[in-house]
Amino acid sequence: MDNSEIRLKPPQETFVDEPCSLDDISVDELAFDLEHGLKDINKLNSFHAIAIFSSCLQDIIKLQADELLFKKFRKQQLEKLSVDIDVLFGDRKNVCDNSSRIATEKLRSPSVSPPLKFAKLHNNFEEANDDFIKDITPDSLFNEDKLGDFASNGNVGSETLDDIDPPFIPIEELIEITSIERVSKQITSQDSDRLRTEIEYHLANKVSSQNALLLKSFNLVNIPTLSIEQFLTRIKTYSSSTSVSVYIHSVYLIFKLSILLDIVPLTEFNVHRLILASIRCSTKNLEDVYQKQKSFATVGGVSVKDLFKIEMGFLYLCNFKLITGEEILNTYLKEEFTELRKFCKENIINDEYKKDTQNGNGNNDSFSAEDGK
Repeated sequence: MDNSEIRLKPPQETFVDEPCSLDDISVDELAFDLEHGLKDINKLNSFHAIAIFSSCLQDIIKLQADELLFKKFRKQQLEKLSVDIDVLFGDRKNVCDNSSRIATEKLRSPSVSPPLKFAKLHNNFEEANDDFIKDITPDSLFNEDKLGDFASNGNVGSETLDDIDPPFIPIEELIEITSIERVSKQITSQDSDRLRTEIEYHLANKVSSQNALLLKSFNLVNIPTLSIEQFLTRIKTYSSSTSVSVYIHSVYLIFKLSILLDIVPLTEFNVHRLILASIRCSTKNLEDVYQKQKSFATVGGVSVKDLFKIEMGFLYLCNFKLITGEEILNTYLKEEFTELRKFCKENIINDEYKKDTQNGNGNNDSFSAEDGK
Protein backbone atom coordinates (compact mmCIF):
# COMPACT_ATOMS: atom_id res chain seq x y z
CA MET A 1 0.00 0.00 0.00
CA ASP A 2 1.29 3.42 -0.97
CA ASN A 3 2.18 5.47 2.10
CA SER A 4 0.74 8.55 0.42
CA GLU A 5 -2.72 6.99 0.65
CA ILE A 6 -2.58 6.57 4.43
CA ARG A 7 -4.87 9.10 6.03
CA LEU A 8 -3.25 10.70 9.02
CA LYS A 9 -5.30 11.18 12.13
CA PRO A 10 -5.95 14.88 12.82
CA PRO A 11 -4.18 16.27 15.89
CA GLN A 12 -6.18 16.15 19.08
CA GLU A 13 -5.61 17.88 22.36
CA THR A 14 -4.54 15.49 25.08
CA PHE A 15 -5.33 15.99 28.74
CA VAL A 16 -3.40 18.91 30.21
CA ASP A 17 -3.73 20.83 33.45
CA GLU A 18 -5.35 24.23 33.14
CA PRO A 19 -2.79 27.05 33.43
CA CYS A 20 -2.57 28.63 36.87
CA SER A 21 -0.70 31.71 35.67
CA LEU A 22 0.51 33.39 32.50
CA ASP A 23 3.92 31.76 33.00
CA ASP A 24 2.27 28.41 32.18
CA ILE A 25 1.22 29.62 28.72
CA SER A 26 3.25 29.71 25.52
CA VAL A 27 1.58 32.17 23.15
CA ASP A 28 3.01 30.41 20.09
CA GLU A 29 1.67 27.03 21.23
CA LEU A 30 -1.69 28.61 22.00
CA ALA A 31 -1.76 30.20 18.54
CA PHE A 32 -0.99 26.77 17.00
CA ASP A 33 -3.88 25.17 18.92
CA LEU A 34 -6.26 27.94 17.82
CA GLU A 35 -5.16 27.74 14.19
CA HIS A 36 -5.66 23.97 14.02
CA GLY A 37 -8.98 23.94 15.84
CA LEU A 38 -7.73 22.35 19.04
CA LYS A 39 -9.06 25.31 20.99
CA ASP A 40 -11.83 27.82 20.48
CA ILE A 41 -13.52 30.43 22.63
CA ASN A 42 -15.32 27.73 24.61
CA LYS A 43 -12.07 25.89 25.46
CA LEU A 44 -10.15 28.84 26.85
CA ASN A 45 -9.73 29.92 30.43
CA SER A 46 -9.07 33.45 31.65
CA PHE A 47 -5.27 33.10 31.49
CA HIS A 48 -5.50 31.99 27.85
CA ALA A 49 -7.73 34.98 27.10
CA ILE A 50 -5.35 37.42 28.80
CA ALA A 51 -2.37 35.97 26.91
CA ILE A 52 -4.25 36.44 23.61
CA PHE A 53 -5.31 39.95 24.63
CA SER A 54 -1.80 41.03 25.61
CA SER A 55 -0.06 39.43 22.63
CA CYS A 56 -2.49 40.90 20.10
CA LEU A 57 -2.21 44.47 21.43
CA GLN A 58 1.59 44.32 21.59
CA ASP A 59 1.71 43.04 18.00
CA ILE A 60 -0.63 45.81 16.79
CA ILE A 61 1.48 48.52 18.47
CA LYS A 62 4.65 47.18 16.82
CA LEU A 63 2.92 46.75 13.46
CA GLN A 64 1.43 50.24 13.39
CA ALA A 65 4.89 51.67 14.05
CA ASP A 66 5.78 50.64 10.48
CA GLU A 67 3.28 52.29 8.14
CA LEU A 68 4.13 50.19 5.08
CA LEU A 69 3.87 46.88 6.91
CA PHE A 70 0.65 47.99 8.57
CA LYS A 71 -0.95 48.87 5.22
CA LYS A 72 0.20 45.56 3.76
CA PHE A 73 -1.29 43.51 6.59
CA ARG A 74 -4.52 45.53 6.64
CA LYS A 75 -4.95 45.10 2.89
CA GLN A 76 -4.52 41.34 3.27
CA GLN A 77 -7.18 41.18 5.97
CA LEU A 78 -9.68 43.28 4.03
CA GLU A 79 -9.15 41.32 0.80
CA LYS A 80 -9.76 38.12 2.73
CA LEU A 81 -13.12 39.62 3.71
CA SER A 82 -13.83 40.58 0.07
CA VAL A 83 -13.23 44.27 0.66
CA ASP A 84 -10.91 45.82 -1.94
CA ILE A 85 -9.40 48.82 -0.21
CA ASP A 86 -8.24 50.45 -3.47
CA VAL A 87 -11.66 50.20 -5.07
CA LEU A 88 -13.38 51.23 -1.87
CA PHE A 89 -11.34 54.37 -1.35
CA GLY A 90 -10.77 55.37 -4.96
CA ASP A 91 -10.57 59.13 -5.06
CA ARG A 92 -11.24 59.21 -1.32
CA LYS A 93 -7.93 57.54 -0.51
CA ASN A 94 -6.20 60.87 0.00
CA VAL A 95 -9.03 61.93 2.28
CA CYS A 96 -8.59 58.76 4.33
CA ASP A 97 -4.82 59.18 4.62
CA ASN A 98 -5.22 62.82 5.57
CA SER A 99 -7.84 61.99 8.23
CA SER A 100 -5.59 59.29 9.67
CA ARG A 101 -2.66 61.71 9.74
CA ILE A 102 -4.73 64.38 11.49
CA ALA A 103 -6.00 61.84 14.03
CA THR A 104 -2.45 60.66 14.75
CA GLU A 105 -1.13 64.22 15.13
CA LYS A 106 -3.93 65.14 17.50
CA LEU A 107 -3.39 61.95 19.46
CA ARG A 108 0.29 62.78 19.96
CA SER A 109 -0.42 66.32 21.07
CA PRO A 110 -0.21 67.06 24.80
CA SER A 111 -2.97 65.19 26.57
CA VAL A 112 -5.24 66.46 29.31
CA SER A 113 -5.61 62.98 30.79
CA PRO A 114 -3.85 62.44 34.12
CA PRO A 115 -1.62 59.40 34.77
CA LEU A 116 -3.27 56.20 35.93
CA LYS A 117 -3.27 55.96 39.73
CA PHE A 118 -3.20 52.37 40.93
CA ALA A 119 -4.47 51.84 44.45
CA LYS A 120 -2.71 49.28 46.63
CA LEU A 121 -5.41 46.64 46.93
CA HIS A 122 -5.47 43.51 49.04
CA ASN A 123 -5.97 40.03 47.63
CA ASN A 124 -9.29 39.75 49.45
CA PHE A 125 -10.39 43.02 47.85
CA GLU A 126 -13.70 41.59 46.63
CA GLU A 127 -14.55 40.06 50.00
CA ALA A 128 -13.29 42.85 52.22
CA ASN A 129 -16.61 43.84 53.76
CA ASP A 130 -20.33 44.05 53.18
CA ASP A 131 -20.05 47.55 51.78
CA PHE A 132 -17.81 46.35 48.99
CA ILE A 133 -20.12 43.44 48.22
CA LYS A 134 -22.82 46.02 47.72
CA ASP A 135 -20.39 48.02 45.64
CA ILE A 136 -19.86 45.22 43.10
CA THR A 137 -23.59 44.82 42.65
CA PRO A 138 -25.12 46.50 39.58
CA ASP A 139 -27.02 49.70 40.21
CA SER A 140 -30.16 48.09 38.83
CA LEU A 141 -30.19 45.50 41.67
CA PHE A 142 -28.78 47.40 44.61
CA ASN A 143 -31.78 49.55 45.46
CA GLU A 144 -34.70 47.30 44.56
CA ASP A 145 -35.83 47.08 48.22
CA LYS A 146 -35.71 50.83 48.57
CA LEU A 147 -37.77 51.22 45.43
CA GLY A 148 -40.42 48.92 46.88
CA ASP A 149 -40.52 50.97 50.06
CA PHE A 150 -40.77 54.14 48.06
CA ALA A 151 -43.66 52.80 46.02
CA SER A 152 -45.61 51.84 49.15
CA ASN A 153 -44.73 54.68 51.52
CA GLY A 154 -43.89 57.49 49.17
CA ASN A 155 -40.52 58.10 50.81
CA VAL A 156 -37.48 56.34 52.19
CA GLY A 157 -36.16 58.25 55.18
CA SER A 158 -34.65 61.50 53.97
CA GLU A 159 -34.09 60.20 50.42
CA THR A 160 -36.03 61.35 47.40
CA LEU A 161 -36.81 59.57 44.17
CA ASP A 162 -33.77 61.23 42.58
CA ASP A 163 -31.53 59.37 45.05
CA ILE A 164 -32.91 55.98 44.03
CA ASP A 165 -32.26 54.04 40.86
CA PRO A 166 -35.17 54.02 38.38
CA PRO A 167 -37.43 50.93 38.45
CA PHE A 168 -37.03 48.15 35.92
CA ILE A 169 -39.61 47.44 33.20
CA PRO A 170 -42.02 44.63 34.21
CA ILE A 171 -41.52 41.40 32.27
CA GLU A 172 -45.19 41.36 31.23
CA GLU A 173 -44.78 44.73 29.56
CA LEU A 174 -41.57 43.65 27.85
CA ILE A 175 -43.31 40.58 26.42
CA GLU A 176 -46.07 42.74 24.97
CA ILE A 177 -43.78 45.22 23.26
CA THR A 178 -40.94 42.88 22.21
CA SER A 179 -40.87 41.14 18.85
CA ILE A 180 -39.24 37.71 18.65
CA GLU A 181 -39.30 37.52 14.86
CA ARG A 182 -36.11 36.24 13.27
CA VAL A 183 -33.70 39.01 12.33
CA SER A 184 -33.24 39.19 8.57
CA LYS A 185 -29.46 39.69 8.75
CA GLN A 186 -27.99 38.19 11.91
CA ILE A 187 -24.50 39.10 13.07
CA THR A 188 -23.13 35.58 13.12
CA SER A 189 -20.31 35.88 10.60
CA GLN A 190 -18.27 38.75 9.21
CA ASP A 191 -20.24 40.37 6.41
CA SER A 192 -18.29 42.24 3.73
CA ASP A 193 -21.15 44.65 3.00
CA ARG A 194 -21.51 45.53 6.67
CA LEU A 195 -17.76 46.04 7.06
CA ARG A 196 -17.60 48.15 3.90
CA THR A 197 -20.42 50.33 5.22
CA GLU A 198 -18.60 50.82 8.53
CA ILE A 199 -15.37 51.84 6.76
CA GLU A 200 -17.22 54.35 4.60
CA TYR A 201 -18.98 55.73 7.67
CA HIS A 202 -15.69 56.43 9.42
CA LEU A 203 -14.22 58.03 6.29
CA ALA A 204 -16.71 60.90 6.48
CA ASN A 205 -14.96 64.14 7.45
CA LYS A 206 -17.32 64.86 10.32
CA VAL A 207 -16.92 61.37 11.79
CA SER A 208 -13.12 61.29 11.39
CA SER A 209 -12.87 64.67 13.15
CA GLN A 210 -15.08 63.35 15.94
CA ASN A 211 -12.92 60.23 16.26
CA ALA A 212 -9.76 62.32 16.53
CA LEU A 213 -11.33 64.27 19.38
CA LEU A 214 -12.56 61.11 21.11
CA LEU A 215 -9.12 59.48 20.90
CA LYS A 216 -7.60 62.33 22.88
CA SER A 217 -9.43 61.23 26.04
CA PHE A 218 -7.57 57.87 25.92
CA ASN A 219 -4.10 59.36 25.72
CA LEU A 220 -2.03 59.60 28.90
CA VAL A 221 0.73 62.04 29.79
CA ASN A 222 3.15 59.25 30.67
CA ILE A 223 3.38 55.54 29.90
CA PRO A 224 2.00 53.63 32.94
CA THR A 225 4.40 51.60 35.05
CA LEU A 226 2.27 48.48 34.47
CA SER A 227 2.78 46.66 31.19
CA ILE A 228 -0.21 45.52 29.16
CA GLU A 229 0.08 42.01 30.58
CA GLN A 230 0.36 43.24 34.16
CA PHE A 231 -2.58 45.60 33.69
CA LEU A 232 -4.78 42.77 32.41
CA THR A 233 -3.64 40.56 35.29
CA ARG A 234 -4.61 43.29 37.75
CA ILE A 235 -8.09 43.47 36.21
CA LYS A 236 -8.44 39.69 36.46
CA THR A 237 -7.33 39.73 40.12
CA TYR A 238 -9.66 42.48 41.32
CA SER A 239 -12.47 42.10 38.77
CA SER A 240 -12.68 38.33 38.86
CA SER A 241 -16.20 38.27 37.43
CA THR A 242 -14.79 39.31 34.03
CA SER A 243 -15.39 36.30 31.79
CA VAL A 244 -13.38 34.79 28.95
CA SER A 245 -16.07 35.95 26.54
CA VAL A 246 -15.63 39.55 27.71
CA TYR A 247 -11.85 39.42 27.18
CA ILE A 248 -12.17 37.98 23.67
CA HIS A 249 -14.96 40.39 22.72
CA SER A 250 -12.83 43.28 23.97
CA VAL A 251 -9.66 42.37 22.11
CA TYR A 252 -11.62 41.73 18.91
CA LEU A 253 -13.21 45.18 19.11
CA ILE A 254 -9.80 46.83 19.53
CA PHE A 255 -8.42 44.73 16.64
CA LYS A 256 -11.33 45.84 14.50
CA LEU A 257 -10.89 49.52 15.35
CA SER A 258 -7.11 49.40 14.88
CA ILE A 259 -6.74 47.13 11.85
CA LEU A 260 -9.96 46.71 9.89
CA LEU A 261 -11.35 50.22 10.35
CA ASP A 262 -7.98 51.93 10.91
CA ILE A 263 -9.34 54.63 13.20
CA VAL A 264 -7.33 53.91 16.36
CA PRO A 265 -3.55 54.41 16.28
CA LEU A 266 -2.66 52.11 19.16
CA THR A 267 0.27 53.29 21.30
CA GLU A 268 1.69 52.65 24.76
CA PHE A 269 0.14 55.99 25.77
CA ASN A 270 -3.49 55.03 25.01
CA VAL A 271 -3.63 51.24 25.17
CA HIS A 272 -4.38 51.01 28.90
CA ARG A 273 -7.47 53.22 28.71
CA LEU A 274 -8.67 51.44 25.58
CA ILE A 275 -8.37 48.13 27.43
CA LEU A 276 -10.34 49.55 30.34
CA ALA A 277 -13.10 50.99 28.14
CA SER A 278 -13.44 47.91 25.92
CA ILE A 279 -13.67 45.52 28.88
CA ARG A 280 -16.18 47.76 30.68
CA CYS A 281 -18.41 48.11 27.60
CA SER A 282 -18.23 44.39 26.80
CA THR A 283 -18.98 43.47 30.42
CA LYS A 284 -22.11 45.61 30.53
CA ASN A 285 -23.16 44.18 27.18
CA LEU A 286 -22.62 40.50 28.07
CA GLU A 287 -22.87 40.08 31.83
CA ASP A 288 -25.82 40.41 34.21
CA VAL A 289 -23.73 41.14 37.31
CA TYR A 290 -20.65 43.34 37.29
CA GLN A 291 -18.75 45.81 39.45
CA LYS A 292 -20.06 49.28 40.02
CA GLN A 293 -18.29 52.22 38.39
CA LYS A 294 -16.41 53.31 41.51
CA SER A 295 -14.97 49.85 42.17
CA PHE A 296 -13.91 49.21 38.58
CA ALA A 297 -12.47 52.74 38.28
CA THR A 298 -10.28 52.02 41.33
CA VAL A 299 -9.02 48.81 39.75
CA GLY A 300 -8.27 50.63 36.48
CA GLY A 301 -6.54 53.58 38.11
CA VAL A 302 -8.94 56.25 36.82
CA SER A 303 -11.57 58.48 38.36
CA VAL A 304 -15.25 57.61 38.01
CA LYS A 305 -15.70 60.65 35.77
CA ASP A 306 -12.88 59.54 33.45
CA LEU A 307 -14.27 55.99 33.33
CA PHE A 308 -17.62 57.31 32.10
CA LYS A 309 -15.77 59.52 29.61
CA ILE A 310 -13.72 56.74 28.02
CA GLU A 311 -16.71 54.40 28.02
CA MET A 312 -18.73 56.86 25.99
CA GLY A 313 -15.74 57.57 23.77
CA PHE A 314 -15.30 53.86 23.03
CA LEU A 315 -18.99 53.45 22.26
CA TYR A 316 -18.87 56.28 19.72
CA LEU A 317 -15.67 54.91 18.16
CA CYS A 318 -17.51 51.60 17.70
CA ASN A 319 -20.62 53.50 16.54
CA PHE A 320 -22.41 51.51 19.27
CA LYS A 321 -21.82 48.27 17.34
CA LEU A 322 -20.69 45.96 20.14
CA ILE A 323 -22.66 42.84 19.26
CA THR A 324 -20.34 40.15 17.91
CA GLY A 325 -21.33 36.59 17.06
CA GLU A 326 -19.48 33.54 18.34
CA GLU A 327 -18.55 32.54 14.79
CA ILE A 328 -16.83 35.90 14.24
CA LEU A 329 -14.86 35.54 17.47
CA ASN A 330 -13.76 31.98 16.66
CA THR A 331 -12.72 33.11 13.18
CA TYR A 332 -10.74 35.93 14.76
CA LEU A 333 -8.98 33.49 17.09
CA LYS A 334 -8.28 30.95 14.36
CA GLU A 335 -7.30 33.32 11.57
CA GLU A 336 -6.79 37.02 12.34
CA PHE A 337 -4.99 36.53 15.65
CA THR A 338 -2.68 33.79 14.36
CA GLU A 339 -2.03 35.63 11.07
CA LEU A 340 -1.12 38.82 12.94
CA ARG A 341 1.27 36.82 15.10
CA LYS A 342 2.94 35.19 12.10
CA PHE A 343 3.11 38.43 10.11
CA CYS A 344 4.86 40.28 12.95
CA LYS A 345 7.34 37.45 13.57
CA GLU A 346 8.23 37.24 9.88
CA ASN A 347 8.43 40.95 9.08
CA ILE A 348 9.33 42.91 12.20
CA ILE A 349 13.07 42.75 12.82
CA ASN A 350 13.32 43.78 16.41
CA ASP A 351 15.45 42.17 19.11
CA GLU A 352 13.03 43.24 21.82
CA TYR A 353 10.13 41.67 19.91
CA LYS A 354 12.04 38.41 19.55
CA LYS A 355 12.78 38.41 23.26
CA ASP A 356 9.10 39.02 24.08
CA THR A 357 8.10 36.21 21.74
CA GLN A 358 10.49 33.74 23.37
CA ASN A 359 9.35 34.67 26.86
CA GLY A 360 5.68 34.78 25.92
CA ASN A 361 5.24 38.16 27.57
CA GLY A 362 6.35 41.77 27.58
CA ASN A 363 6.83 42.62 31.24
CA ASN A 364 7.99 46.08 32.19
CA ASP A 365 10.94 45.94 34.60
CA SER A 366 9.86 49.19 36.19
CA PHE A 367 6.85 47.46 37.72
CA SER A 368 7.27 46.80 41.42
CA ALA A 369 5.46 44.30 43.59
CA GLU A 370 3.72 47.09 45.47
CA ASP A 371 2.06 48.38 42.28
CA GLY A 372 0.02 45.18 41.95
CA LYS A 373 -1.16 45.09 45.52
